[in-house]
Amino acid sequence: MPPNNYSRLIVERKPPIAVVTLHEPDKRNPFSPTLVHEMTEALTGLAKDDEIVVIIFTGSGNAFSGGADLREMRKATALEDRGEYEHILALNKLVWNYPKVTISAINGPALGLGANLVGWSDLAIAEERATLGYPEVRAGIASATVIPVLLRVMGRKAMNEMLFTGRAIDAAEAHRLGLVNRVVPDGTSVAAATELAMEIARNEPHGLAFTKEVVRTVTDMEYNKSIEYARDIRVISRLHPRFQARIDKYLSSREARKDPK
Repeated sequence: MPPNNYSRLIVERKPPIAVVTLHEPDKRNPFSPTLVHEMTEALTGLAKDDEIVVIIFTGSGNAFSGGADLREMRKATALEDRGEYEHILALNKLVWNYPKVTISAINGPALGLGANLVGWSDLAIAEERATLGYPEVRAGIASATVIPVLLRVMGRKAMNEMLFTGRAIDAAEAHRLGLVNRVVPDGTSVAAATELAMEIARNEPHGLAFTKEVVRTVTDMEYNKSIEYARDIRVISRLHPRFQARIDKYLSSREARKDPK
């Protein structure tokens, strides 16, 4: 996949990593219909790429994403907006259930749908200048579809305060609330995410994929059913030929160390 195949997105394929950059910096990288379409197409293609293990999301310029494209919202009727939001929900489901590990490298403000993308991601690294917030209520719009994600990543009362006030929080507070994994100096989020991605990519891809499936699935399961499901996935993962090859290699190396000949 070429790096500049889209108008609002830059996709850089650097196996075992792909960096997906939201690219409309003069508008703070809004989630326009074009961007949503391009992200969906790019991620669908990368999901089938066996050489890619980790996806990094970031934004061009000094912002991760300012959220929805207000220019498009202003032109659309409520019915048209509902139709377009179906595409956003499809992107939401695609990222939430993505077979590869996803990391948001938050290089600046992540608001509205930008903050949603952080929530959909498996991991997040924020620069000190980054902010996260859901300002929809200030415009009279319900902060609605983000709630299922936030209820799974942070406490209810902290979530309520963010949603009811529409107030953005800084990177340190986002880290305290569990919305991001770590905070790094400005200008280093992609480098830090790349370092983490390389560490993750040293593991077996099928093991990562099975682990992600368990995390996503058991989140909504009753406890006893969840551990039984996890057991079955563990058994299935052990059937993979690469698991057997790794075990054989490990045991052979141990035997070689024991035999001085």
